[in-house]
Amino acid sequence: MDKEEKKEKKIVLVEDDSLMSSILAAHLIKEGFNIISVTEGAQAFERIQAEQPSIVLLDIVLPGVGGFDILAKLKQDESTKSIPVLILSNLGSKEEIERGIDLGAEDYLVKANSMVEEITGKIQKILDRH
Repeated sequence: MDKEEKKEKKIVLVEDDSLMSSILAAHLIKEGFNIISVTEGAQAFERIQAEQPSIVLLDIVLPGVGGFDILAKLKQDESTKSIPVLILSNLGSKEEIERGIDLGAEDYLVKANSMVEEITGKIQKILDRH
């Protein structure tokens, strides 16, 4: 996928950590993706529904509505259920990872264990499947 194709790929990044959000967004923009950042869980569902992105990068621990609740709502709603979701969280227990996958996430990456390049590669693999 070249940069022109990636520009058509819109990513909604739901992340309340401004440093993590800005680092990840800057890298993805440099890779040619269009990034929409959301910092609060309460705004995430409506924004995802309105934007209809190619993929959602979703944190779990968010102010207001948590990531698992957002994921469940996305997968239950007809207009958003087919949008792939990649969870990026500092919560990394086996139970939390299983819960995210069971709720419909494509994959689950633990932020502390993931380099930006790995996250970008995972996004690309998911987009290639969809």
